[in-house]
Amino acid sequence: MLAKKVAKPAVRSVVKTSLKLAADTRRAAHELNDELRDITAEAGAELFLDEMAEPEGKEHKTVPKSRSAAAKSR
Repeated sequence: MLAKKVAKPAVRSVVKTSLKLAADTRRAAHELNDELRDITAEAGAELFLDEMAEPEGKEHKTVPKSRSAAAKSR
């Protein structure tokens, strides 16, 4: 009986701490998700504005592909 009286509060404390930790983790993940959505929206808006600022009829700039080491040695 003594072990039950000692163990039950200890287990209850571990469970409560685990639940608090899980809630804090969910909250942090939600905040991070919101931040990533904001960053994505801002980046998309910047890309849209950059495309709108390009003069009409002008081709999109392309970056040439880098050549492999084997192709460079030829």
